[in-house]
Amino acid sequence: MYTYAQLLNKTLEVLEDKGSMEAYQFISKYADQVKGNRAQIYNFQYCLAASSGQEHEALQLMEEAIIQNGFWYAYDYLMSDEDLKPLHPHKQFQKLTQLCQERENQAKAEQKPELKVLSHVDTQRPLIMAIHGDQENSSMTELHWQSVIQDGVTLALPQSSQIEFSNAYNWDNKDKGTREILEHYEFLISKNEISSNQVILGGFSAGCGVGLNAVLTESMPVTGLILVAPWFPDLKEWQHLLSKLKDQQTKVYVICGEQDVDCLEGTNQFVELLKLNGVNHTYKLISGLDHEYPEHFEDLLSEGVEFILNN
Repeated sequence: MYTYAQLLNKTLEVLEDKGSMEAYQFISKYADQVKGNRAQIYNFQYCLAASSGQEHEALQLMEEAIIQNGFWYAYDYLMSDEDLKPLHPHKQFQKLTQLCQERENQAKAEQKPELKVLSHVDTQRPLIMAIHGDQENSSMTELHWQSVIQDGVTLALPQSSQIEFSNAYNWDNKDKGTREILEHYEFLISKNEISSNQVILGGFSAGCGVGLNAVLTESMPVTGLILVAPWFPDLKEWQHLLSKLKDQQTKVYVICGEQDVDCLEGTNQFVELLKLNGVNHTYKLISGLDHEYPEHFEDLLSEGVEFILNN
């Protein structure tokens, strides 16, 4: 059994090693067995089907996703993706893309930041605000972080206002995302009178970047950071600010996979900067792990919370 991230990552491996037909057959075999964004899985399926010459099947999958399930995809993406070019002459494709454009316009007109809070918030309970990665949502984050609730921690799950396609949000506008995280933080602190020394900021991938940006550039005080597969394309911008973490006695718990080709280099550089700035931190480098949550993440999460709150 694969997790959602494992299924997508493995599909890309099969695509590179064996081609689009094998990749399409692989993801289709496990598509209904994972918890995650089904709209994204459909996207993988119909793109791979189209690129392997199965135009009729690709159109059937698109219709199933868009008509039967009510999903939508960005119009510009559908029209520019090379895999989908063979579908352009089909009237069915034109109809589906037009419908997606209408849904996209409506979704973007209504988009707004959201915050889901699990468990009762009070001054006696630590609070973790966990931020989703790009093309994810708060429900996907909840699946991985919800174990903290049984340890007496309140879990808050921000969701970006920047929607990319059905149930998939990103942090492409970093400044906008930073403002949203800060507003959520201020709301939670003021409404519930929580002390900043009881607040941990967590995140996955791009969620780590927007969260760290809020802490460093907006001086948002937290007692610790739990960063999973952190994606730091703007690391150079923060180098002169990382001393703030030491000054504020903010502890940092970092998790990254040895096979994470997108984030490992940046994570290693970040950890070296933590060392240079004397920041109290722990780094968990996970053997064999790609860009995803590690198995038994709940154990590492519990360890991270203990390190930040009790050491």
